[in-house]
Amino acid sequence: MTVRRPSWLEEPCPRWCTREHREEDHPDDRYHQSEAELVPAVAGSGEAVPLTATLAATTLGVRVGRHVGDDLTWLVVEALEAPRPRLVLTTESAGALHRALGAQLELAAAGR
Repeated sequence: MTVRRPSWLEEPCPRWCTREHREEDHPDDRYHQSEAELVPAVAGSGEAVPLTATLAATTLGVRVGRHVGDDLTWLVVEALEAPRPRLVLTTESAGALHRALGAQLELAAAGR
């Protein structure tokens, strides 16, 4: 079966794009997206005192995306269970967060 490209999709998909593009996609829904990498986690909202009071098991989805025709690539980290908080970062911001998390993990490991 041959999959036809929508008429509005004039650019090639990035290598990581797994999204099925359709002719009837609303202009706001015309974006490239990778398959989510699932991460089992324990997380909370941080709105309670102590901060750990809201911790619960969850699954995080991590994926990359970019709107069609745009140069800005972003990463999304979101809880897959309600209330589904979402963090959207540019690749530059995600890199800075990656470095900061690494530094904080080193501090946590050194303090054991």
